[in-house]
Amino acid sequence: MVKRARVRSGLSVPELAGRLEVSAAEITSWEGGDPPFSVTQRAVEACQISLCSVLTEPDPDPHDLSLLDANLLLTPEERLRRMVSYVRFIEAGRAAVKARR
Repeated sequence: MVKRARVRSGLSVPELAGRLEVSAAEITSWEGGDPPFSVTQRAVEACQISLCSVLTEPDPDPHDLSLLDANLLLTPEERLRRMVSYVRFIEAGRAAVKARR
């Protein structure tokens, strides 16, 4: 939980350590272990995010993020063409399933 909160808030280990007035090694230990709830809560608060969001929101899928990065390199016209191709693919699949019924 500590690492999830730190990463989501964009803090480095030394930055979080500074906010909590502990060593970076202690932060690393918490991230690799199972610290007490009070420690986790304090660390999440230092990251300035809600504990509820850390507990309930799933971590982003790195594969999805790489697709996003790849798509951002495309021009708007290229993205539109990809989307139209994808929609046509889905429509063809639906038509094929419907024809089998």
